[in-house]
Amino acid sequence: MKKFLTYRILPAIAILLFALNSRGQAYLQDPKFGDSQEARQECAANLSLYQEFYNQRDFNRAKPLWMKVLKNCPAARQNTYVHGVRMLKTWIDEEPNPIRKNVLIDSLMMVYDMRIQYFGNKGVILGQKGVDLAALDQDKYEEAYNYIAESVATEKEGSSGVVMFTYMNLTKTMYDNNKIDAEKVINTYSMLADYLDAQIKDKPDDQRTVQVKESVDAIFANSGVANCENLVALFEPRVKANPSDIDLAAKTYNLLSANRCEDAPLYRQVGEILFNNEPTAARAYELAKIYTGLREFKKSEKFYQEAIKFESDSVKKSVYLCEYSNIMCNEFKNPQQARALALQAIAENPNLGHAYIIIGNLYAAEKNCGNDDFEKRTVYWAAVDKFMKAKQVDPSLTEDCNKLINIYSQYFPAQQDIFFQDLEPGSRYTINCWINEVTTVRARP
Repeated sequence: MKKFLTYRILPAIAILLFALNSRGQAYLQDPKFGDSQEARQECAANLSLYQEFYNQRDFNRAKPLWMKVLKNCPAARQNTYVHGVRMLKTWIDEEPNPIRKNVLIDSLMMVYDMRIQYFGNKGVILGQKGVDLAALDQDKYEEAYNYIAESVATEKEGSSGVVMFTYMNLTKTMYDNNKIDAEKVINTYSMLADYLDAQIKDKPDDQRTVQVKESVDAIFANSGVANCENLVALFEPRVKANPSDIDLAAKTYNLLSANRCEDAPLYRQVGEILFNNEPTAARAYELAKIYTGLREFKKSEKFYQEAIKFESDSVKKSVYLCEYSNIMCNEFKNPQQARALALQAIAENPNLGHAYIIIGNLYAAEKNCGNDDFEKRTVYWAAVDKFMKAKQVDPSLTEDCNKLINIYSQYFPAQQDIFFQDLEPGSRYTINCWINEVTTVRARP
């Protein structure tokens, strides 16, 4: 010990005194160090000595000196509390006696309270306090929950990821123990999801925040609260009472979407509220798909038209046009309009082979184009032309197109029928009616 004092502590005191003297011993006039000059000198010495031990990770020797600082000059340095938390958590981890461990946990909570008292920043410190308590003593989950609830209420979207994750975890624990109801769980999740989405939007490359959001979503999904029946029961009366509340509509929409409640009428209702307030192609397209699935094709048509109008990406727009074309053909029985939509899709995306397949199928399904059997069979020439074009622009469709070509080639006119029409294989031929395509004369294989 004597050797240690000689080679470690005494030099530290000398360094401290030199530093203090070089600043004109300003600490001697600083009341944060104590009520008298003697007390201030003692505080400064204890600060230096405990920090020397602390830096060596000799926490047991640092302890009595650190406790003197905590008792006699608690406002001197904020690091007193930062260091204290680290030392206490080490002692807690190493303590085998559960009674003694609880005493140390209480001491840790006291250190957090003192830091708030002397240095403020209550919201952030309460979050740290709650996280530590939740990790160290699961039986005190309600106390930890209250600390973190107050922290998040103060810091809002500025809350750290670990605090928000712990908050959601404790919220589920509170619900499991009948301390809070389902509505509280839903509202807490909704709030945290909004805060995390805001953080992700601000820093989209921050994978830690993305992982926290995924974890919070998973906790909520497994909470036993996140079901469509609960969500609809809670939010439907609110939306009905406040149909112009966009924030409420967005919150309801996001919750229903996260829990796959797209079949709920409320989901479509709030989706339309959001679209009417801020129309986007993505929202219109989602509504179009939903109404298509419900076979409400008039509404589906409306939202496909809106999606096409607002979409700036040509590839996405071409997909919307193709899907709308299928509805126009299959549900509204309007092949001419269906073809016009498919051609518009090709104009947006010339490599969209599916659009050519749509047109080919439209032609193949036409039974009334022509005055006799021969003219009606020539329609299949035009249909096969489109299937050939489809695999040309998109080779991934080759197998499907070849099957269609083989099927509809069997309906071509026979060789003798072509002869009696005074036509030559390979010559050009114009198909009349609404199809109005120029094609090539071919005989049935």
